[in-house]
Amino acid sequence: MKITCLIDALNLGGAQRAALLLLEGLSSRGHEITLTTFDPAMPDFYRLKPGINRVKLPVEPGICRWFDLRCQTRRFRALKACVSAQAPDLIISFIDTANVLTLAAFPSGRPPVIVCEQVNPLHWRIGPHWSLLRRALYPLSAAVVMLTEDTARWAASLRPGWPAVHIPNPVVPPVYSENISRPAFFGQDRNLVALGRLHEQKGFDMLITAFASVAGRFPRWQLTIIGEGPERKNLESLIRGSGLSGRVALPGVSEKPSDALRYADLFVMSSRYEGFGMVLAEAMACGLPAVSFDCPSGPGSMIRHGVDGLLVRPGDVAGLGSALAELMGDEEKRVRMASRASEIVERFSYGKYLDDWEKLIRSAVG
Repeated sequence: MKITCLIDALNLGGAQRAALLLLEGLSSRGHEITLTTFDPAMPDFYRLKPGINRVKLPVEPGICRWFDLRCQTRRFRALKACVSAQAPDLIISFIDTANVLTLAAFPSGRPPVIVCEQVNPLHWRIGPHWSLLRRALYPLSAAVVMLTEDTARWAASLRPGWPAVHIPNPVVPPVYSENISRPAFFGQDRNLVALGRLHEQKGFDMLITAFASVAGRFPRWQLTIIGEGPERKNLESLIRGSGLSGRVALPGVSEKPSDALRYADLFVMSSRYEGFGMVLAEAMACGLPAVSFDCPSGPGSMIRHGVDGLLVRPGDVAGLGSALAELMGDEEKRVRMASRASEIVERFSYGKYLDDWEKLIRSAVG
């Protein structure tokens, strides 16, 4: 089939990685895929594999505010003309506001539109006006793909209900670069690693506080938070104030985090909420035991408590510190959990994921 996929931009992020996995998989199964992005000025962080068409909407770059009717009208017309020219059998849209604009442009189901929510909508706020539009337009879609069972049930319970379908993101085996040595920012013997955008959602402030509570007992361990974002200055200040200078590293973005995870000893996710938690899945696929808040939503379906990691009550900073200490201080337990962690690749099989999507696509197109 001819499938057009829409997303704001191909910048760094879990939603973008998930979108690429879907597009590459559908392309490998013979579908003709066109990826269209809304922001023409945003540079691509990810490289597309050959065979996927790449289009940028011919609109002005930057944010288009909901109340800027002139900007929204131009963007709406450009979207409708660009996608119509591609003559797709199906549209797949990723991320909330892009989903709303896509359904506003193609509300009739010709072509059918499948929208994907990559963050838990119960916690991620997109503003009252976008939320109202989402509540009104999502019921017009062929399907709303939710990453967890609980969010799918919530979406189906709305009035009017969304045509929600539960398809979790896949987990693929890691691919390491050749001749990669231990990263220079890993300064200690043992390394606790977190990964994600330096944003309030990711809870790195709580992680630093939890690590500070146990760092004195484990002088050989360093915490490394790989990522970049608006909270950098606040986190740097918290590190200094906690007396952790030299014990916590913020090396910035890594183009291939699996190369760093290869040399890590333990992974931690401290998010206040997630849609799925791709970084946690990727770390476990690399064979790392994990400690995570059992936040909404995702970690509870990935970590098997006591088998391949430890789950901690959401927001329990003291509990997070205790769980970290339990594994930092017990190499035998870490090794045992690490031996089971990579089973997540089979539990969230890429093949089954593509099978589920093709079944949904056939149903949507009829």
